[in-house]
Amino acid sequence: MRYTTFISKSARIACAAAALTMLGACDNLLEVSDPQSIQSGQLEDPALENLLVNGVVGEFQFAYGYYALWSGVLSDEVFTDHTNVSVREFSLHNFNDLNDITTGAYENIHRARQSADDASARLKVMLGANASSSLNMARVMAYGGYAYVLLAEGFCGSPVNLSAELPPEELFKRGIARFDTAITVATASKTGASAANIAAATDLINMSNVGAARAALKMGDLAKAKTYAALVPANYEKLAYYSSNSVRENNQLNRPARTADPFLGVAPAFFSLNDPRVPRLATSRPGLNSNPIFPPQRPFMYTGWSASAVVPIDITTTIKFATGLEAQYVIAEADGATAATLAFVNARRAVGNQAPVSLAGAALMAELRDQRARDFFLTGQRLGDLRRYLKGGLDLFPKGKYPVFTDFYGENQCFMVPLSEKAGNPNY
Repeated sequence: MRYTTFISKSARIACAAAALTMLGACDNLLEVSDPQSIQSGQLEDPALENLLVNGVVGEFQFAYGYYALWSGVLSDEVFTDHTNVSVREFSLHNFNDLNDITTGAYENIHRARQSADDASARLKVMLGANASSSLNMARVMAYGGYAYVLLAEGFCGSPVNLSAELPPEELFKRGIARFDTAITVATASKTGASAANIAAATDLINMSNVGAARAALKMGDLAKAKTYAALVPANYEKLAYYSSNSVRENNQLNRPARTADPFLGVAPAFFSLNDPRVPRLATSRPGLNSNPIFPPQRPFMYTGWSASAVVPIDITTTIKFATGLEAQYVIAEADGATAATLAFVNARRAVGNQAPVSLAGAALMAELRDQRARDFFLTGQRLGDLRRYLKGGLDLFPKGKYPVFTDFYGENQCFMVPLSEKAGNPNY
């Protein structure tokens, strides 16, 4: 994989480590003098442990925000009214391996994945035997697991470290393996720990159980998914944090969905729900191509969401990317059309100001899918869901005429490995 790493603040350390690993074929890049950079030998310095780990978290949060936006465009959540050719082709689901959006997704997620994999290797050197009970080791393994899950959900397949292209099932397995390691290490870290560290370990265990349940669900292993999900408290929440410190640290949904000069509109599948979990502006705004669009506003899984008011997505709005609610959805799907599933569905309908229903069988499971789509709107869940539904014969990808152009939707249903990777990977 060959690309230039762009980093800021705490992410600099992890990205420097990742760059040293991923850009080994570009030796001349390492000859550039940068007084702010960290040299390779320093990356095993125990004094830099927390900076290395913070970099992993920062890389994931940036990749996740990018993925939440553009996977929503590639599914049926939102569409764009944009003047850029790459954006337009991607939004039409009719793009190739030179497209800037799919290339950006590939680079960002792999940067997060490699940062985590590299950090875990360096922590083993830094910590020695203590690595097996280190909170920081558990943390980089958990975030690394999520990077693998995003690759598996979003991409048709992907190489890893110049390998042949790996299918989503293999990427999911690698994610689960990292979650399992994170759980083991975080559990070991509790022995003799302070109350604060025990709480941090518990948080990572819950995060990993949600991630493993998500991966197993999307692999089609309902029993395994339920086993992980059953361990997660109903009120658990894990956030991806965004701030005004730099453009890179902003919530990336703010710019395309803002009131002035937006380019993102709620797609037809979610447009007329009248559900506070999927809010949009009441009146249209002209997009960059001057077409009328209704930009999405702060959805249910974004902090600061309101059931009674439409709130814009700010650059500092954080997103809940792993929750006990997700685990409850996994359990309901694994259990099937039971009385408990019906009660759960009606509880979710109540949040959306919908009347209760009395459904059974396939109709109940369809309603469960619908409620899931509303609860996790613009959180990066939908594309992976549409792809797994398609495997079961249910095609919910948008078809027909595009909402604002004269064009029709294409057939692309996953991100592509970019041509740059294919050309530089001898095993592809």
